[in-house]
Amino acid sequence: MSILAALAATAAFGFIVGRLSTRPGFRKLRSENAHLRELIDNLDIQLRLATYMAGHDRLTGLPNRSSAAKVFLIREMRGLPTVVALIDLDRFKHTNDTYGHHVGDDLLRVIAERLAQAVKSHGGTAARLAGDEFLLLLPADDDSDRVEPVAAILDLLAEPATLSTDDGEVVVHPEASAGIAVYDGNYGTFDTMLHHADVALYHAKQQRGTHRAYEPHMRMPRNARRHGPRWRDQRPADSDGQFGGEVTA
Repeated sequence: MSILAALAATAAFGFIVGRLSTRPGFRKLRSENAHLRELIDNLDIQLRLATYMAGHDRLTGLPNRSSAAKVFLIREMRGLPTVVALIDLDRFKHTNDTYGHHVGDDLLRVIAERLAQAVKSHGGTAARLAGDEFLLLLPADDDSDRVEPVAAILDLLAEPATLSTDDGEVVVHPEASAGIAVYDGNYGTFDTMLHHADVALYHAKQQRGTHRAYEPHMRMPRNARRHGPRWRDQRPADSDGQFGGEVTA
């Protein structure tokens, strides 16, 4: 064998030995890279989930107040008239007290699902603010009845709902009231519209299951509490001058 042939054979042998000796290292590196990619993908999913959860209600999956404010701000910047409807369930405390909070939570999910489906046809947004209080943002066309869609949604919410309790299934008949304020595309902020809708809701709650549109002369009682039981959740005074009915938080 010539010297050149011997050198070539030695080089080839060294190359083969080197590949064989480093193959486990390559396998380990590929495995580590795959694991790293999996961690990155999981982190991306977690970040997306965290971002989603930050803007949505955990119980119902609806957008929360912060997300609703952003939706309104976009419409405000574009000068788009918007119906702002504050919806509050009637006698929700009764459901919680009678069947338990887990059944109350199920009812809130049912209401949220109905609202989410209802606003789709209007190109609007449904959000949960807190407790049994929800918010609708609906486009307001100049030539349309701006109250009628909210009234139709209240009728939808009032349809019977079958819920599972510890003692079996029960059919409940949810009812809700709504306060409505309209942003004309020029004047008003999210907080202002929400306050106007809140005042209108107080008046609507005096006859449960109804809706009222805000008017400038409307007022909230001076001593209305903004936390805990709300004045708008109380029935008008009974004949003896005392407030009757249930107070829903």
